[in-house]
Amino acid sequence: MMTQLQDTGRTGVGYQGLAQGGPMDLHAYCWANHLLGNPMICSQLEITGGQARFIAHQAITLALTGADLGARVNGQPVEGWRTLHLNKGDTLSFQFPKKGLRAYLAIPGGFAAPAVFGSVATVVRDGIGGLGAAKEASGCLIRQGDYLKTVSKEVVKPGINRIVPARYIPEYVGPLSLNLMESYQARAFSAQSRKSLYQTQFTLSPNSDRMGYRLAGGKITPPFSGVISEGIALGAVQIPENGQPIILMRDHQTLGGYPKFGCVAQLDLNRLAQAMPGTPIRFQPISFQAAGQKLKSFYSFFNL
Repeated sequence: MMTQLQDTGRTGVGYQGLAQGGPMDLHAYCWANHLLGNPMICSQLEITGGQARFIAHQAITLALTGADLGARVNGQPVEGWRTLHLNKGDTLSFQFPKKGLRAYLAIPGGFAAPAVFGSVATVVRDGIGGLGAAKEASGCLIRQGDYLKTVSKEVVKPGINRIVPARYIPEYVGPLSLNLMESYQARAFSAQSRKSLYQTQFTLSPNSDRMGYRLAGGKITPPFSGVISEGIALGAVQIPENGQPIILMRDHQTLGGYPKFGCVAQLDLNRLAQAMPGTPIRFQPISFQAAGQKLKSFYSFFNL
C-alpha cells in the first residue's frame, strides 16, 4: 500500500522548508539495523499497511521488525523481530496488518539510492528521497517493477541468526497513553481546557498521515485563533480552531501557526506510529528532564 526508503532523515534543512523525514517507528527501525550490525544510517524499507511482495535476485540476509503484516517466505509464515535468510528466487510477501501498521526491512549495508541533502529518506510532499526524483503524484514511493540495489556486495551473512529480546518487542495493541511535555503556550490555555486535555480519551482519526496524526473525540478550546508562524518540532501538539488536537509526525511542516499545548515525548511517537485508526489515546504530563533521560538512554544504546 505504501513502501518507502527511509534512513535517519535529513538534519539541518529546516531553514530551507524541508522536512526531516525518517522512520515513523524509530524503535523498530533501529532494532532492524542493530540485528545486522549495521550503522544506524543504513537505509531500510518502511512498509505501511502490507500488501507488498519482493523477489530476491540473489541470496541475501534480512532483518524484519515492526508490525505483524503477515510476512511469508515462499508462502510460508515467518516471524518478525529477527533475521531471515533468502535464497535466489525466494519471494518475501506481506499480507494485511495483524498488529501494528508499519514493518521495517533491513539488509546488510542498506539499500542504494541517491542522497539528497545527505539522506535517502523519502518525503513525498517534498518530492525527494527514495530511488530518485518524484515523477508522479505518489512521489518517490517504491512501486511495482522497481529494482532495489544493495550498497554492500556482501549481503549474505549465514552466521547471523539473531532475535530481539522479548522485553523490547512492543505489543502494538490497546489504548495509548502519551507522555506530553508542556510548551510555553500551555499557560495561555484556560484551566478547564488544560483539565480536558488530560482527562479526555481521544481516538486516532483515519485522516492521519506521516505529516500529522489527527485526534477526534474531545474538543479543546484554543486560547486564541492563531499565532505568528514559528518553528515547530516533531511531536508538537497543535490545537486548531475546531479543538481537535493534531500531533506532528516525521514529515511535519517546519513552521506552524496554531497554538501548541506541548510536545509528545519522542519515544512515545514510535507506538503512536503503529496505532490503527480508532485507537484510544490519552495524554499524561512528563517533565523535560524525565523525557530527556529516556531519550538519551535510547540514543546511547543505538549509538545515534
